[in-house]
Amino acid sequence: MNRDFLIASSSRFLGSVGYGAVVVSILLHIQASAGDSRHGAWAVTFFLLISTLPMVLLAPWAGRLADTHDSKRLATGASVASAAAVAAMAISMRLFSDYLPALFVLTFVLEASLAVASPTWPALLPRIVGEERTPRAMGSMQATLMLAQMAGPAAGGILVGNGGTAFSFWTAGGCYLLLALGALSIRTRRNGAAGRTDAAKPRLLDGLRIVNRDRLLRFVLIGSLFIILSAEAINVLEVFLVRETLGASAAQYGLLSAVMGAGLVSGSLSAGRISTEKLRLKAFLASAAGASILLILMGLAPNLAALYIFSCIAGVNLGVLNATFGALIILRTPEAHRGQVSAIVMGLTRAVSIGALGVGGLLGSLFDPRTGFVFCGAATLLASAVITVLIAARRPEVDVPAAWVGPADDGGAAARAHDGASSAAAESARGNLRREQETVEHQVADVVQQLDSEVPGPVCAVVPVK
Repeated sequence: MNRDFLIASSSRFLGSVGYGAVVVSILLHIQASAGDSRHGAWAVTFFLLISTLPMVLLAPWAGRLADTHDSKRLATGASVASAAAVAAMAISMRLFSDYLPALFVLTFVLEASLAVASPTWPALLPRIVGEERTPRAMGSMQATLMLAQMAGPAAGGILVGNGGTAFSFWTAGGCYLLLALGALSIRTRRNGAAGRTDAAKPRLLDGLRIVNRDRLLRFVLIGSLFIILSAEAINVLEVFLVRETLGASAAQYGLLSAVMGAGLVSGSLSAGRISTEKLRLKAFLASAAGASILLILMGLAPNLAALYIFSCIAGVNLGVLNATFGALIILRTPEAHRGQVSAIVMGLTRAVSIGALGVGGLLGSLFDPRTGFVFCGAATLLASAVITVLIAARRPEVDVPAAWVGPADDGGAAARAHDGASSAAAESARGNLRREQETVEHQVADVVQQLDSEVPGPVCAVVPVK
């Protein structure tokens, strides 16, 4: 097994567990210290907001850092800063009688550190395993992080229950120090400035420009954002569907998250085995449609057993969606700009998550839980169909994959940089580019044509039920 990949996956697992423990510890403290449920609800809302904003606000700068600075220094420094922020949370509990404001400020610091590290890791992954092994490595990494996201909150609850909130913070700080040690131990390095082929300094929104230049990436991103909006919105409705509509106990409600988590891990690992872009695109579109159908079926579930089955299959589809989406984004992006694209994508997804909280609340006030689920599923299925049609309607002469073409310079400096000696080679490259574009276009047409015959008999039928 690749040494650096093993270190990266295990250290990131520990960091994610530590993060989950921190979040649960703060939420438990808010719940215990709130004078009433209304005050506590506002405090939780504010905490969730400040834990999301840094990733959105700092995305352009974080991406540029990832593409222009040494990956080892960035990942190690951000992890040390995260450990310091969490340790300061534990210290603040001794220094202040009312330490909740300090926890909020330090949460912002923690999230800012994570915002810097977040684009560094996915941009480094292809360097660690190689371009051909990137999809499988990405699927494995996402499955590992999903397991950590399930283990972290449970660990936080156990730590708080047995040793107190401060003990949970100190333990999480140790997890971040281990993440820093792992980042320091990785031999593979990525320095965007050294690997850059052009002399132009990256601009803040180059990541967005690259995604916008590649129409396939643009449509894939839009489709993923719709799925995220629906999936996050139903989180608001899920507890009411399970507890009130279906009459489940607290333990049965907790089991639902575990069932979906198992599906997510399974789907991510399965999607990592896809070796071609044609099949990857097909799996992405099929899983988007499948997840939408499963949301509808979850809303119509007659009992808990059916809900568990639909939830597991929905998790498989979402796992496939996540893995194929990440692979398409990374592999169609120029190596020198992968940090910026990753940061922009993460920022957009977090921004949509913020909006989804409001959408979920609105749906909860307008509809009963079943109708809310069906509405989200139907809207997402419609969006998936539109995205499929738009991908099929692309013209090859305007769909230039980002991995082939860098972001355009406003002043046309890149065009002026070519001299007469390289014009013949450039013309030959353009001819090869046109032929590759036509090939990709035919592949996409094949994908859509096959989907027409496969999606109606729903995607969940070919997904194993656990």
